Formats: sequence, C-alpha cells, structure tokens
Amino acid sequence: MTSDKQAVEISCGECGMRFRLWVPAAVLEGWEGGSEIRCVGCGARHIAKKTGEGVEVKTAAVEAAAAGPEETPAADAETVLLIDDDELALAMAESSMKGEDLKLVTARNAAEAFKVIDREKKIDLIAVDMYLKNPDDPASTMDGEEFLVKVKERGMKVPAVMTTGKDIIDDIILDPKWFDLNVKGFIQKGNPFWTEELKLKIKEVLYKD
Repeated sequence: MTSDKQAVEISCGECGMRFRLWVPAAVLEGWEGGSEIRCVGCGARHIAKKTGEGVEVKTAAVEAAAAGPEETPAADAETVLLIDDDELALAMAESSMKGEDLKLVTARNAAEAFKVIDREKKIDLIAVDMYLKNPDDPASTMDGEEFLVKVKERGMKVPAVMTTGKDIIDDIILDPKWFDLNVKGFIQKGNPFWTEELKLKIKEVLYKD
C-alpha cells in the first residue's frame, strides 16, 4: 500500500465484523471534525475522528438489522480456499461469505493451504493474496504466484482469484502468465467493499446466481 494512505481498522459493535479502510492522507485531514462510516456487514453507523494519536472510531447509533439464523452450506456446495497472511482479511472474507451456499476454508500461508487441499475432497476455487510471503512467518515461503505454480504442478486445474493490498497495475494483470495459472481476476483490498467484490467474482467464476 502506498505511503500516503493510513490504515483505519474498525470493529463493529453491532455485528462484530472487522474491516479496514485505507484512507488517503489528504482525506484524513478532513476527519478532525468526524466522518461517518457505515459497517460493510450490517450498515451500522460509526464516527471516525482524527486525533493527535491517530483515528478514534465510535459507534454512532444502533441501526443494524436483526441477524437471522446462521445458515450452513449444503453438502454439495462449492469449496473455496482463501489464503492470506492477514488474519483481519480472512475474518472479513469469512463474515462476507456467511449465508452464501459456499464452503469457505482458509489458510495463512502456502504450507497450511496444501494441508487443506490434502484434507478436503475437492477445491473448486482458490483466492490467494499475491504478496503472500511473510518474513515474520517461517512457514510462509511462497507468494501467491509461486503457490499457484505448485498447484499446477500437482495437476490441479482450479480457477483462481488474486487479491492484493497494493495498487493493481495493468502491466501486472495483463501478463499472460496469469492465464497459464488459471487466474480469473484480481481484487484490490484497499477499499471497504473488497470482500463484496471478491464474493461477486467468486460467484461469477463458479457460475452462481
């Protein structure tokens, strides 16, 4: 993520969803008087205010709709493997996928992902962070591209979606190597609605209505 943006993490007091905004510094300067932000999960209002120590976020009012009973995917639901070293990103995606007829399984690095692949009977789609390698995690030795190469070497023909917290550049996404790795799209995680975009892309690839 570019240096002129600041991460603002929000935990909704109404539905419990956690999400992150990347706010440009110029926009952040205007938040001294407070700026309204709505939860991407339930719509509850929050007020984000710039302070000398950062950004303070408070719930403004209770407006969330009553949550219905939690639904479980059908036995024949497609299985989506989501791989990201960012636990908040995983939590956001899991929250967004609730109620969908999809089975979501997660991993924090390629090593965990291959264990999931070996455990599950089938994987119908892989969503993996492009810059997956994490120097703070000794088990995280592959980026998203390297992981998909290994998947291909296993003889698996699974469609994939790339996610990234960095800006997406045409020179990157137009590289023919992604076609060879069965990548069907790219999702940028720099906005609060990226999980909805990811969900729509997954359903599009899997031909879900």
